[in-house]
Amino acid sequence: MSRNAGGSRVRGPNSALTEFLRERGIDANAIRHRYEETIQQQATASSDTVVTVSGSSSTSRSRSREVETRVSSTSRSRKRTKKKREDSDDEGELLSRIARPRPGQIDFCAECQCRFTVTAYSKPARDGNGLLCHSCGSKYAQEEKQQKKTQISSRKRKKSIAAALLDKQEFAVPNLQDLCIKIIAKYIDDVEILGDIGDFNMDKIARILSRNRSLKDNTVKLFLGPSIKRLHFWDCSNLCSDSLELIGSYCPLLESLTLSMCGQLTDKVIDYYSTNLRNLHSLTVNGGFLITSGCWVRFFDTIGSQLVRFLVANTLRFNRNSLESLVRNCSGTLEELSFSRVGSLKSEDIPLLLQLPKLTALELSYMRSAITDDCMIDLLRLVGSQLLALNLDDSGDLSDKFLLEGVRPHCGRLQNLSIALGDGFTDAGVRDLFKNWELNNGLISVNLSRCTNVGDEGIQALIDHSAKTLVILNLNSVYQLTSATFQLLASSDCEFLSQLDFGFVHCVGDEEIEVLTERCKSLQLIEAYGNIRITEFAKIKRGVKVAGRQSDSL
Repeated sequence: MSRNAGGSRVRGPNSALTEFLRERGIDANAIRHRYEETIQQQATASSDTVVTVSGSSSTSRSRSREVETRVSSTSRSRKRTKKKREDSDDEGELLSRIARPRPGQIDFCAECQCRFTVTAYSKPARDGNGLLCHSCGSKYAQEEKQQKKTQISSRKRKKSIAAALLDKQEFAVPNLQDLCIKIIAKYIDDVEILGDIGDFNMDKIARILSRNRSLKDNTVKLFLGPSIKRLHFWDCSNLCSDSLELIGSYCPLLESLTLSMCGQLTDKVIDYYSTNLRNLHSLTVNGGFLITSGCWVRFFDTIGSQLVRFLVANTLRFNRNSLESLVRNCSGTLEELSFSRVGSLKSEDIPLLLQLPKLTALELSYMRSAITDDCMIDLLRLVGSQLLALNLDDSGDLSDKFLLEGVRPHCGRLQNLSIALGDGFTDAGVRDLFKNWELNNGLISVNLSRCTNVGDEGIQALIDHSAKTLVILNLNSVYQLTSATFQLLASSDCEFLSQLDFGFVHCVGDEEIEVLTERCKSLQLIEAYGNIRITEFAKIKRGVKVAGRQSDSL
């Protein structure tokens, strides 16, 4: 009698994996059958895509119905095929997870073929077939760790290079002095005294702290001392009025003081400065919106006769009364005057500056309502002959009349001219200013940023006039320029040109920038923000930094 005649369910020996698959209803024959069915469905789907229209007697409506039927059946078959393919992929992933040995089992290393015990920390081989033993896995982990370190260091280097470009500096290995300054700035809260490190290094540390907003009440005393003569704080937002008042107490010999973002600077502090800082001749206040007009009047009445340089920005309380006190007390000494975003001054107040005959540098920027052609022409008629620097950025009411009747006949010694955002200046006006301007021997710095009505003729006249003296040229967003202007710039003898900005001027590409860097021997920095034609393939001369290329973004 046969042993299986009674329907015995006894089977031969099977592996643990086979029993595991059988318990979960996974059969190799079923998987194979499903795969063959998938191949057959794909073949059927490909044959159904060929639509044949036969029979000349059938109407166009029946033909369209036949096509629609075939297309719908094809789409349904594709969906079924896609669903079955996804099911087969899921089963493949499941099989791969099932096929991996469990912790505690014995396996052979995929690399060295040695026998080892599988743990939860066993690493898979690089090709995904098999596991690695402990020694091979450790070696592989060290290689991965080293690769990650290399990627991180490369990313940090790119960031350092980008930061250096934004600061208009060259990325290089820092010297010991710079490293010490950075360490001091990093642990400034733990420093008790800076010692005799020099004004230059002191100013470096102050700049780093201002950038990080680390200049606080407990750190400001490190920069104060009885021998300090120059003090520049570029971010005083974290300094209270009492800490600002300490400057007058600790630095009685102070001659030059710069306070930016000083929103907590009050009348009491300014009055204290006027009493204690008897040697002060240069003062810069940016953002002192709490200082009243009466306080400025008292300040000028006290020490105005010794001021040589005065700059104020971002305030609404410096009005006509303050300006009258300034010109009354500083007319004999003041040489540099700057008003930026001083919204309380009007056009009728500007003629008061006629009482300052010794001015050599004048800035009236971002004061659209206060600047007109007539008042500036009258002012330049008096002080234009000794002016070396003139900044009239964002003076919307100025026109070509100011250039031709104010600057051209009176500013023979002018070296630095900035008329950015000059909507009223035209290409013809700029051309007539520089064409045959024999009174002036050439400008050193010119800023025509966002003068959108200026074109090739004006800039070419500027190049013809000042090519041998130009050091800084800003043509950002001068959209009407063509490549002919930059070809002229490259062919001219611009031996001193070191900084050039043609951001958002889309006529400049790789070819133009290669010629510029080759011909302009002193060129060090090119700013090309928003210029998509300048790529990483441009051959830039060694020593020239290009900032703003899209390929340099991180």
